[in-house]
Amino acid sequence: MRKRKNLLVFLAAVLGLAMLAGCGGQKQTGQAPQGGSGDKEQDVELRLASWRVEEIEAFKKLNEEFNKEYPNIKIKYEPVKATEYDSLLSMALSTNTAADLMYIRPFDRGLNLFESGNLVELSEKDVPNLKNIPDSQMRVYRTPDGKIYALPYIHVSYGFLYNKKIFDKYGLKEPETWDEFFALLDTLKKNGVTPLALGTKDAWVVSEVISNPNYVNFLGGEDWHQALLKGEKKFTDPGFVGYLEQLARLKDYMPKDYKAIGYTEAQQLFLTEKAAIFPAGSWEIGFFKSQNPNLEMGLFTSPVVKKGDKRWLGFNGGAGIGVNKNSKHIKEAMIYVNWLGGEKAQVLTGNLMAGLFPCASINTGELTDPLAKEFIDAAGPKGENFAVGWSLEQISKQEPSANTLAMENITRLLNGELSPREAAANIQNGLAGWYAPFKQ
Repeated sequence: MRKRKNLLVFLAAVLGLAMLAGCGGQKQTGQAPQGGSGDKEQDVELRLASWRVEEIEAFKKLNEEFNKEYPNIKIKYEPVKATEYDSLLSMALSTNTAADLMYIRPFDRGLNLFESGNLVELSEKDVPNLKNIPDSQMRVYRTPDGKIYALPYIHVSYGFLYNKKIFDKYGLKEPETWDEFFALLDTLKKNGVTPLALGTKDAWVVSEVISNPNYVNFLGGEDWHQALLKGEKKFTDPGFVGYLEQLARLKDYMPKDYKAIGYTEAQQLFLTEKAAIFPAGSWEIGFFKSQNPNLEMGLFTSPVVKKGDKRWLGFNGGAGIGVNKNSKHIKEAMIYVNWLGGEKAQVLTGNLMAGLFPCASINTGELTDPLAKEFIDAAGPKGENFAVGWSLEQISKQEPSANTLAMENITRLLNGELSPREAAANIQNGLAGWYAPFKQ
């Protein structure tokens, strides 16, 4: 009997300690029980794949701010070299090892990912901050039937960065027209200065930075671009051939051995002040400032044919953020995507990544870089001056894509291997094999 009594006392003590431990555990978490449970909210780690190794530090700061609001959602930024991104992403998607979130290429390449079933469709219900993004940016990641498959996160524009010291030395001003531009190049060349930090070794530079953005003020910007996509304009028309004639003139102002000069070599020519002008995507601003803080840079956008003409601005979507359809944490991924689209994150992005511009409508007065403000102002308040690069949209969905044809033929044009008329015919005929509006 005594042994039984002692056993009951022992069991009561154990039960009491267990109850105290349970109460103490709940108190330590600082969280009220949810649904009858006192379990702590679980941390979730999301992986974000990107082709921008340059933004590692920027994303550290962005994610620190994000975690002040959402401490349980951790973000792991996983960038790779831009030239390797597409192939690595394709492999990861095919093996179901892709990140929860991923940088999405603008226009056709991003659309192909969505149509292949890899991305979650976004809506304002799940991503309310989509409502703050103008249509000029939304169209970049919208299907023909109106579905949105990525948050427009950053965008880039194109123009010409120039060395202010060199311009001042020879009394040069930013050109307004193409005639003024070529006269300026002549002045530099006559004075022994290399006018353009540009070569043709890397074909993507020729396509993306030279051919794609500078048609805009020769041919009528987005109006011409839309007519082209409908088949109402052709590359073999006198207008586009005339544009290629102007591009062909640029080779006379490139360095002596321009065929052996690639992207990195051209950057160094400008950074070391051995060339006066760098045809640039806006992303160069941050890089050049980090590499040579003493370099005094100015900016002018693609000139017009006649003074008074509307000045369009060459535009590329930059990067969107998409959600992997096979992610195990889609809800948390949507929270992060929505946060990146908010004004706080967009302003912070603009200031941390000079030359990569916010897509949302924000107060540009909060941006600190003057060249970034110039680029954004050139686009107009709602992006009404944007003209999309001619090879980016609809006509690069299949091969031979407009982008491939541009790289091949515009490079050969600048190398003196093709005439403007031959280059134009090659592009037109290459696309006519599969793009319905171009078929004979």
